Amino acid sequence: MKCNRRDFIKQCAALYGSLLLLPACNMTGKEKTYMSFSNMQSDCIGAICEQIIPTDEYPGAIDAGVVNYIDKLLYQRFPELKERYLAGIQALDTYCTETFGKVFAALEWDRQTKILKEMEANKLPEKYWKDLSQGGFFWIVRTHTMQGFYGPPHHGGNKDYVSYRMMKLDYPFLVGQNRYGK
Repeated sequence: MKCNRRDFIKQCAALYGSLLLLPACNMTGKEKTYMSFSNMQSDCIGAICEQIIPTDEYPGAIDAGVVNYIDKLLYQRFPELKERYLAGIQALDTYCTETFGKVFAALEWDRQTKILKEMEANKLPEKYWKDLSQGGFFWIVRTHTMQGFYGPPHHGGNKDYVSYRMMKLDYPFLVGQNRYGK
């Protein structure tokens, strides 16, 4: 089969264009994958983050991509914190399953709130938190949630500049590029 140069270029352009559109295809049934968390673990972290920055008239932590930020942080910058996160998730889910019959992410909002308040105050049963401070775990998740929600989007969180829009900041916030009237 002979192919002239013009047809070859058209076919290459069509192929290249198709490859560019591939990521936009709907992957129905496919769950988001993380580098540091299983889907169940990411649901737990997402539920904690959403308790810290809930959705109201503005998107909350989950919609802002905070779990993505934390995942990226753990596999790119601070891999030594991954074990701490996994141990904290395991301890929290074990406590919730044994006490309430459900993992943390499946509990009702008010019950989640109460558990996190107790965790922050180190008041959950110690048998689940042998080698890990429950208050320390809450503190690190809260810190990373705030960073992921309020930080620059190029770090993996603050998707679509949700916190910038909430605070009515110019975005993208570039020093020297914002114009201020007198």
